[in-house]
Amino acid sequence: VAVFASDTRYNENVIKYGRGADLLVHEVAMARPELMKEDYVRRIIDHHTVPYDCGRVFAQTRPKLAAYTHIVLVASNTIPPPSLDDIVAETRKTYDGPFVVGEDLMSFEIGDTVTVKRLMP
Repeated sequence: VAVFASDTRYNENVIKYGRGADLLVHEVAMARPELMKEDYVRRIIDHHTVPYDCGRVFAQTRPKLAAYTHIVLVASNTIPPPSLDDIVAETRKTYDGPFVVGEDLMSFEIGDTVTVKRLMP
């Protein structure tokens, strides 16, 4: 079973229907703290789930594999976006299980285990 969560905040329905899934694919958004004082940034982040909360969802659902997609990295002309490593570090504060950061054309094979296939090695 694969469960997809997109453009949502921390959501009990994702936990309810994602519990025990083979693959839980979740969107994620992050901005550097100095940008969070900007109204436009808060509006963007408010339509998504921050990595810390995604980790909470993954920890409560315990999928065989968790994956990020629709990765929103907010930046400005003077402040760079967070890195993927920043997202992973924030997620790991609340989740210690298996997960991957999605890439273009990544695919998954679901069976007894979940296998990640990448177009580029």
